[in-house]
Amino acid sequence: MTAGVEIHSTAVIDPGAEIHEGAKIHSYAVIGPDVKIGAGTEVFPHTYLEYCEIGKNCHIAPGASIGTAPQDTSYKGENTKAIIGDNCQIRENVTVNRGSGEGTVTQIGDNCMLMIGSHVAHNCQIGNNVNIANNVLLAGHILIEDNVFIGGAVVMHQFVRVGELTIVGGFSGTRQDLPPYAKIDGRPGRVVGLNSVGLKRKGLSLEDRTLLKKAFNYLWFSELNTQHAIEKIKEEIPSNQYIDHLVEFMNTGKRGVTKLSGKAESE
Repeated sequence: MTAGVEIHSTAVIDPGAEIHEGAKIHSYAVIGPDVKIGAGTEVFPHTYLEYCEIGKNCHIAPGASIGTAPQDTSYKGENTKAIIGDNCQIRENVTVNRGSGEGTVTQIGDNCMLMIGSHVAHNCQIGNNVNIANNVLLAGHILIEDNVFIGGAVVMHQFVRVGELTIVGGFSGTRQDLPPYAKIDGRPGRVVGLNSVGLKRKGLSLEDRTLLKKAFNYLWFSELNTQHAIEKIKEEIPSNQYIDHLVEFMNTGKRGVTKLSGKAESE
């Protein structure tokens, strides 16, 4: 235990916990085995942490549970953990399970917000600057790239990927990957357009946004199948980091990328 840590007398702390300077542990928090808490992190009342690493300057709100055993019938007590990056907000009643499979982790990047009641299952990999709204349910082994926003009550199947700078509308659901740079809505989730506002806020130039829009038109708003659309993109659209990432994303993954497009049926 490092000097300069504030711990309430009612908190229960495992003797092996590493708690760094400036951290604050509130009343009735339980810090179980194999826990590291970074400098400046605040752990609020009635939280439960075990087998996890929490970065610097995080906010762990009341009722949150981090590093608990995976909801996976194949899990047999292997040595796994959950890792939370720096400057994250883990809000009330969020659950983040540790990995399933010896030595695996569930990982959340820096500057993320997990809002009330959201669930991140075992072996998920969440990038930086990701916002996950209330009551989102992420099944195991999901990959969320950087700068993604997931709206409230979204449900995602295991092994799904969500590409960078995508916004997923509330109440959506998906069994397939959701591409980068997209606006997604509906159940099942479909591409309703380019996330133009998000891309502009992130600093993408008008030229880059225009090229992506042309690529999206080939992939989701034409009669071309995915292979032919990618061939057209390679022939007609200049290569840059965003086009290249979009094409790579379309060519990889375990569940396939959604080809659904247009206005959601629920609308």
